[in-house]
Amino acid sequence: MSRLTPEKPSRDQRLAVLVTLASLGFALVATGLLRLQLVENERYRRLAEENHVRREVRRAPRGVIRDRHGAVLADNQPSFNVVFRPFPAESSARLTTDRRWLEQVARLCGADTLAVQRAVRAAAATGQSATLRRNAPMDVVAAVEELRADLPGVEVVVEPLRRYPHGRLAAHLLGYAGEIGDEELARLADRGYRPGDLIGRSGVERAYEDVLRGDDGHEYVVVNAMGRRVAGASVVPPTDPVPGGDLVLTVDLRLQQALEDVMGDVERGAAVALDPHDGAILALVSRPSFDPNEFARGLSNERWRELARGGGDPLLNRAVQGVYPPGSTFKVATMLAALRARAARPGTRLQPCPGGYEFGGRYFRCWERRGHGSLDLIGALAHSCDVYFYQLGLRLGLPRLEATARALGLGERTGVDLPHEKKGLVPGAAWYDQRWGAGRWRKGLLLNLAIGQGELLVTPLQLALLAAEVANGGHAVRPHLVDPDPGGAPLARPVQPGLELSDADWGAVRTAMEKVVSEGTGGAARLAGLPVAGKTGTAQNPRGKDHALFLCYAPAARPQVALALVVENGGHGGSAAAPRAGRALHAYFVPDSAALAVAPPAWPADTTDVGD
Repeated sequence: MSRLTPEKPSRDQRLAVLVTLASLGFALVATGLLRLQLVENERYRRLAEENHVRREVRRAPRGVIRDRHGAVLADNQPSFNVVFRPFPAESSARLTTDRRWLEQVARLCGADTLAVQRAVRAAAATGQSATLRRNAPMDVVAAVEELRADLPGVEVVVEPLRRYPHGRLAAHLLGYAGEIGDEELARLADRGYRPGDLIGRSGVERAYEDVLRGDDGHEYVVVNAMGRRVAGASVVPPTDPVPGGDLVLTVDLRLQQALEDVMGDVERGAAVALDPHDGAILALVSRPSFDPNEFARGLSNERWRELARGGGDPLLNRAVQGVYPPGSTFKVATMLAALRARAARPGTRLQPCPGGYEFGGRYFRCWERRGHGSLDLIGALAHSCDVYFYQLGLRLGLPRLEATARALGLGERTGVDLPHEKKGLVPGAAWYDQRWGAGRWRKGLLLNLAIGQGELLVTPLQLALLAAEVANGGHAVRPHLVDPDPGGAPLARPVQPGLELSDADWGAVRTAMEKVVSEGTGGAARLAGLPVAGKTGTAQNPRGKDHALFLCYAPAARPQVALALVVENGGHGGSAAAPRAGRALHAYFVPDSAALAVAPPAWPADTTDVGD
């Protein structure tokens, strides 16, 4: 019995230890369960939902853009897009370090591995899907479907793709829409933009982004552990996307095509056509051009660098962003200023033109080296005599010339509903004082300004506006691409005040501009049976061949179109710009059935013989 006595406490001690350990184990389990249920409940609930239900965006198509007659200029088409849909965050994050997965996806998407990695990392962090390739061809779609088991998170979805059915036609006018960037997402987060959304970048697409952009819908779908869609969730009904609003532009597709055709061989330049009654833009062309469909489908980095930094600046809208010396087209403004200030009358004759004019110790030449002889004001504009306008500029003085130019809309933005419009330059005394010092500039600069040279700079749109306001008798209009809705807010007031002259003075200017085409430097724009009033211009260019310009309106008696063209490095306005305007007007006004009755102007055979 004595040998059993010391063993009993030993067994009791062991039992106590076991009970203690068991209690601690149960306590740890209970603590873990409490931690899961209370502390980390939200995290694991979210992960469970990610493994079961996922919210998917249903992209809204952008609004359709049409011309004034209903022809479609921009719409949408179905596109097969390769996307990455993030499944549980831990699993998605691991893919960003899976070299084999990244290389396989990059190869299918024709993208850089690093770009795919960045997109997947951002998607994993935000929970938003990332578009890896837009408008994928069917062989890529088939490959993605075939490799579904090896490409967790990668799917093919059908979404609306922006389409421009006429390709390069009206590219600068319409602009383009591209995928929103990270900086824009951060800036526009409160407006509901998501990764992969399209946003207007230029042209109408940018100016009317709030109208064209739709409201995305969404739906909740059941997914498996690999993030694959199993079925639609029935607990929450889907929300249908709301398409963007449609736009009807003032553009006339037929005139747009006519201008595109005549500017087809121009390396750099622009053309704008307005309705002179209200400033509606009928057509707008800029050269060189681009295909906005490229941006909708997605550009490679190499292609983007080619467009953004390549020669010619194809993304630059020269119609509203290009600034040029107006050359002799500005003589229309000088003539109006002279009539307005009573510095000359239609029959006023100044010193005859011998081929040049001496002033301040300098000899200012006329473009016609043989001279024009004695001309009145109407004849001086018709034959674009520099010597006459040199003298007219001196009679006017800088303040009156500047005031008239600004009243006609030069030197300020027109307020057109297109982004990044340049205002050009109409220098005044204050501008010269700031540049050269008060009173240190010479009166001789008026000679250059009066013929559209010197520091003057205008946009092609401003030249078209000048032609429109001559055509409508000085009535101020605001160039625009979208008319207000009936009963809606009225169109914003014109920026410029317009110009008041007597009917006789307006008649003199119109007569002079008609003579420019019928017997003067603009003869290459002449059309049988369709009187055209215009003005040529040749602007000196210190970096190369002169620029050719022409502004006009037609028909001269009842104007329906005001038009301006600029051909960079084209030479004389009479030979490079005027015939293009004539051919565009012929294509617009003369139906095919009458093509034999009214012949279009021929291209001048010898450009050296055509002045100004």
